[in-house]
Amino acid sequence: MIQLQIKPAKHLTSAYNQMMMSMRETFEQDEANIMSLQNALDLAKYQAVRRGELSSEEAFEIGECIKRDINDAAEYMMETSTEFYDWLTLDIEIIERKVIKLFLTVADYTRVELELFGQRQPKNKSF
Repeated sequence: MIQLQIKPAKHLTSAYNQMMMSMRETFEQDEANIMSLQNALDLAKYQAVRRGELSSEEAFEIGECIKRDINDAAEYMMETSTEFYDWLTLDIEIIERKVIKLFLTVADYTRVELELFGQRQPKNKSF
């Protein structure tokens, strides 16, 4: 078992909250929607260690707590039929914006392709 340095509980609680906020920001900035929970957690741990807020052992332990809490919350939500994103306070507007942005990206690409296609077509000549 990894031994954590003796630090005030406030320090570890603050680090836990900071890592959760970092994960949320990562999801908000993930325009391609490819970020997994594990990748977001790994990035949050890396950032906390890089900033000198936590040792790598502390970041690992806090990461394990976050994973446990998310798993516990998911199980609880499934048991009580409550929406998982309500507990995590995920903002549905973020998801909607990503869907709209993705749709607009596809729509813009289609419009450009149609315009290029129209420019490549020979003009109909009247006989």
